[in-house]
Amino acid sequence: MTRGGFGIKTWCHYRAGSRRSGFPAAGTILLALWVAVSAAHAAPPKAEVAVLRVSGGKITRLVPLAGNSFTLSWRHSVELTEWRETFVVEPDGRISLALSEYSSAGAGLPDRLQEGERFQFAGGRMRISGQHVVLEELRILLSNVSGHVLWAGGERIDLNALFGEGPITIRVEK
Repeated sequence: MTRGGFGIKTWCHYRAGSRRSGFPAAGTILLALWVAVSAAHAAPPKAEVAVLRVSGGKITRLVPLAGNSFTLSWRHSVELTEWRETFVVEPDGRISLALSEYSSAGAGLPDRLQEGERFQFAGGRMRISGQHVVLEELRILLSNVSGHVLWAGGERIDLNALFGEGPITIRVEK
């Protein structure tokens, strides 16, 4: 290193605020700039991912959600037609029914709308949107007739194949 040059030895003293550098405040300024640039390029905080805990008997399956919703489909036990319900995870982790879709009218099916709900009939399917039924958890009784399927996080999970007949519980974990 030449005298008065800015080599590694001088830089180390300079960074430490040595009097030899001749610029004691410059080290502080460079450090502050480095911190500011590093903070600006830091990765954004990760969004919290909700996970569904599906439990029945001695089996538990954890299913990460890709967004904040999931869908259950099954065969109605009397009408023997497919029914689908879409649920949304509320910010507090509770489950909210948002949409129901089915293809027949009859026993055990909705016959009137609640305030804020909308009915649509298209392509042979009836759809009720704007629902807002909030639950702590879903409790479902699986049977061989029902053929329950959970659609969540890009997965299709046959609940009857996984749990057999009997009760299951679906709740959200954050």
